[in-house]
Amino acid sequence: AFHEAIRLGAQMIEFDVALSKDGQLVLMHDATIDRTTDGKGPVSQANLKDLKALDAGSWKDGRFKGERIPTLDEALAVMPDNIWLNIHLKGDAELAEKVARSVVANDRLHQSFLACGAAAARAAKTVDSRIRICNMERQGNSTQYVNETIEMKADFIQLFGGVSVDPTQTKLLQQHGTHINYCCVDESENLNQLFAAGVEFPLVDRLEAMLKVADESNIPRLKPIYRSRLNGPNLATPQSVLLERHPLGKWSADQGIALTDEHYFACSAGSIFRFDNKWNPIEEKPIRIEGVNHLGAIDYQDGFLWAGLLHGPEKGKHDPKLNRSIVSKIRASDLSVVKTWEVTPEINWIDPVCFDGESLWVGDLSDLGIHRYRFDGDEIKRDGVFRYPREMHFSQGLRIVGRKLYSIHTFGSMDGLFEFDLPDKLTDDLQQPKRVWHIAEPVSHLEGFDFIPGHPNQIWHAQGREVNRYELIGIENPLSR
Repeated sequence: AFHEAIRLGAQMIEFDVALSKDGQLVLMHDATIDRTTDGKGPVSQANLKDLKALDAGSWKDGRFKGERIPTLDEALAVMPDNIWLNIHLKGDAELAEKVARSVVANDRLHQSFLACGAAAARAAKTVDSRIRICNMERQGNSTQYVNETIEMKADFIQLFGGVSVDPTQTKLLQQHGTHINYCCVDESENLNQLFAAGVEFPLVDRLEAMLKVADESNIPRLKPIYRSRLNGPNLATPQSVLLERHPLGKWSADQGIALTDEHYFACSAGSIFRFDNKWNPIEEKPIRIEGVNHLGAIDYQDGFLWAGLLHGPEKGKHDPKLNRSIVSKIRASDLSVVKTWEVTPEINWIDPVCFDGESLWVGDLSDLGIHRYRFDGDEIKRDGVFRYPREMHFSQGLRIVGRKLYSIHTFGSMDGLFEFDLPDKLTDDLQQPKRVWHIAEPVSHLEGFDFIPGHPNQIWHAQGREVNRYELIGIENPLSR
């Protein structure tokens, strides 16, 4: 639901937080788990481990079967940096203090507010006086509620009840710098009346339909802006802007993508797909090489695609004795394999591959290194390994731009798209990233990416049945491609 609201362009997301029996912060609207999970009983009487075992999606739709109850930290981790987070507290002072600590620890003070009563608000403020509050004490649609909200200097009010609000009250709230929410509306006519009366953020259930009404009033949809929360010595965390999510229809970008001026390419485990530069499908070409069965992330350079292939699991089973790693050179014009090089046993589990015009860069998922190969006639010889922190786990996509190496990572404790300076000589020394951009995972874990020709600060990112376009703030130099 969060990913869909973000995709549609919501300006605010409202969610409820409660305490589990063992004091963990979980997202749950009701006091019990009966309605929205396959369990029974009060939330407060179940430990987090037991709550995590419940199916929290099937009640909504069969498509969501197996969804788990998120913790507050998990919910905050997927949020853009520029969306309002309306955190409704389902509890007292203890809950307020714990939520406030989580908001501060996750660096979300600038965009969060706690919807709660006066006592909980006071408790939250003891943690950090900068915590924003939406007054929920004696909530209603009355002059008394408005005056009390102004008196307590709350940052937000959440008007409730009726089908309209008094413009004189909203004007008074605006004069005191109070943001105005309204709960709840799902009819077009009522929504327009609320906007006209000065409501900023109506809470709705029919988000897609109500956003179309907002479009007619020239209220802009949110373009999500993300920023990594990673900390490290001399590690910069510039913003990334999710500009577009584009569905691919019958084909998929499960492994990676490679872009040219005229054609875009994507790959699954067994095929390469050609698109035009608007992602309209043109052709599919299965790639078959003896001894291997799985394509990794691909790259394009001077008329050819470069790919790594390995022997992956078949029918859910993997025999390590069959491990092979092969680099293939594929003619882009007809997607025919023109040359292969076996790099086993130097590379045990290949993915991804990148050719910078002089050297091949080959990732190994098993040793968490990026191996560099030089050409010697028709043969290739390894001449060094680029080592990065193990917390980043393996690379899912790789590009070389000038003297910079860009690598995208997931599954570790350091996720994102990282920029490294390339050393003059590859040694066993760990290379530390200089910058990291947060790349969202709206569909699946992070996969391959490529810079967009003509737009050196933008990438397309593979997400299975869709591709996502990002602007990477801070990249200005043109690509050497």
